Amino acid sequence: MMFPSSDASSAAHRRQYFQIALEEAQATVRGYDTKAQIVGIGYTFTLNIVAAVVGGLPGADQSGIMYVLVFWSVVMAPLFLFGYVLYPSRRSVSKVPDGGAAGVCRALYVQTSRYPTVESLRSAVAEVDWEDELAYELLMVSKLREQKRARFIVALVATVLSFIVLALRHIWPFFLL
Repeated sequence: MMFPSSDASSAAHRRQYFQIALEEAQATVRGYDTKAQIVGIGYTFTLNIVAAVVGGLPGADQSGIMYVLVFWSVVMAPLFLFGYVLYPSRRSVSKVPDGGAAGVCRALYVQTSRYPTVESLRSAVAEVDWEDELAYELLMVSKLREQKRARFIVALVATVLSFIVLALRHIWPFFLL
């Protein structure tokens, strides 16, 4: 995409691009949170249906360490993994180099420890290079989005494996006849 020759106009277009990209990345992050909540609830409902249809979860009539281990590692693990999607924080994301002291002021994601007063925040905002700020935030949010996506996929795979194990456990006795 070509920008007009004016530096001011070109800078405005770049800031607009960064803003749109940042909004899209933030929306996607929120989307993974919503998906994880919905699929986690759906998984719980499905487990209840399985338990009702087969008269309890396979092996529930047995007690012992094996049942407990299978229950927590196969049945409950997907729920924990969907919860894990919800709670990666910006602190868990690998750091983005910000150029050190002369670099990004981090004025978009305000940390009160960095700007404890109104005056300190106003002073920082007055000196900000908004392209750098938007680029930094876009990278941080994009890393968070990628982390949530990876965790969501792991939770989905764990759910599929859980249902496969439950189905195999339920139909295995029919193969032994």
